[in-house]
Amino acid sequence: MPTNLPDQLFTSINIVSVGIATLAVNVVANALYKLVKLPQKWTAFTTALIIAYLIVAISSNQHWYNWILAFFNACLLFCSALGLNETGAAAFTPPGKAFVRPESFFSSWFKD
Repeated sequence: MPTNLPDQLFTSINIVSVGIATLAVNVVANALYKLVKLPQKWTAFTTALIIAYLIVAISSNQHWYNWILAFFNACLLFCSALGLNETGAAAFTPPGKAFVRPESFFSSWFKD
């Protein structure tokens, strides 16, 4: 039995790392949409893939299965960014159409 198993599933460093990567995915997707109208959900997923595979590429301890796990990590980043974005979109949506407000940085990734 291996002796180097982690004693915790989540650590403060893991949570902060995932949080920063999630924020990066969200900011890139929303910024590219605001600038050049690139579809947010595809930009977000592509950004998540780039971040996940970049982390594997710069890792000093690479194994073949890390490249497979990177895809699932990208899916986790995408879903986390999606949740963050949809929460932001719901929180900053104007309550009525009669009010004139500037467009929010957050908008649903599932609109047409």
